[in-house]
Amino acid sequence: MSLSAVVDVRTPSAGLLEWNSRGWVKAEVRYHGFAGLSPVIGRGLIKSPEFTCVGCQWCLLVLLSVHPTSDDGMVGVFLHNMSAKDIKIVYGFCVKDSDGKEVNHRLLRPHTFSRKGTPGNKDIGGVVKVAKRSTMIDSLVDGTLIIEVRMKLAKPTETPPTAFVPENPFCNIIQQMFMDEETADVVFEVGERQTNSNGGENAKTSPATFYAHQLILQKGSSTLAELCGSVGEETTQVSITDVTPDIFHHLLHYVYGGKVAEDDLKANSKDLIDAADKYGISNLKLEAEACFVNSTKISVENMMEHLLYADAKNCALMKESVIDFIVENKFEVLEKVSLKDAPGGLLADVLAAVAREEKKNGNGKEAKKDNFSTMRISDLRRKVHEKGLDIDGSRETLIATLKEHS
Repeated sequence: MSLSAVVDVRTPSAGLLEWNSRGWVKAEVRYHGFAGLSPVIGRGLIKSPEFTCVGCQWCLLVLLSVHPTSDDGMVGVFLHNMSAKDIKIVYGFCVKDSDGKEVNHRLLRPHTFSRKGTPGNKDIGGVVKVAKRSTMIDSLVDGTLIIEVRMKLAKPTETPPTAFVPENPFCNIIQQMFMDEETADVVFEVGERQTNSNGGENAKTSPATFYAHQLILQKGSSTLAELCGSVGEETTQVSITDVTPDIFHHLLHYVYGGKVAEDDLKANSKDLIDAADKYGISNLKLEAEACFVNSTKISVENMMEHLLYADAKNCALMKESVIDFIVENKFEVLEKVSLKDAPGGLLADVLAAVAREEKKNGNGKEAKKDNFSTMRISDLRRKVHEKGLDIDGSRETLIATLKEHS
């Protein structure tokens, strides 16, 4: 490649031999009268004018050092990025004599030069000891030390191709066992659906049939597993009459690792809460509860209904949502709603909501770290879950669990 730049340091002599060499993109930095540059005890840096190479501005720093007990010393060479951008290059230095012979050269590993002014000298790279000063003086060309700076852009690190590995199939295998009549050892007969006969009268039809496996039920719903009795060689038949077939389908599918679609959660949130609560499928209950809270607008007309329901089903998040509404709309609630039928034990929930409201408005005292009494239900549940414990419970239960295991 062609010479990128020639940089003169001090004034060149008339007889300086112009020269070139083949190689990378390069710049010649010429230190004229090098022998007259006095090294200092310790370190002394000689900075070249700026030059352009591979799209950035650079300068070369020559370090002259000498020991107090010696007239000789070492010469260090450093490259300094003077541009306002980072750049990664492969670079090196080469010193040649008047015959074009390489007296010394250093090829350095790829290095990222940070933009000019980056703390920690990350915009500089080089070698502290390139050669002895006497060796450099022996290489002068008409009194000039010529340092060829070679550089090229470093190739981006190639990321090795990612090996294809299929996902763990066992979750899908379990889901595929849902409603598998051939391998099932439990048959649920659910509900008695009403249809319209040819004569226009409602007639009872056979219950919907669901096939399941006791081993999976034991892990996903111990309540359903208990209805099946002990595991035997023969298929067990169980009748379910307090849940509709559609809701039971969601329930059983969830036990096998399936998902309930968002629209189905919204349309059937309370029915799913009822069924999941009855059959001990806590996660589904919490999903349905969260969906209900996010999709339901609390008002003075419905707040008591939702509060009583939340208390009856132990839905702490729903209860917190209603309590928040009461605190935010206390004057309207006091005027329009009779609280005589409100469930007992609300004082702690109300005080927690009031404390959070005051803190939000900047009026409350700063609570201590990990003050469980004012935490939101979601935060309490998260902390309990991190400890591997059951998160389906009231505020009081969650706080008691955390205190017991803290």
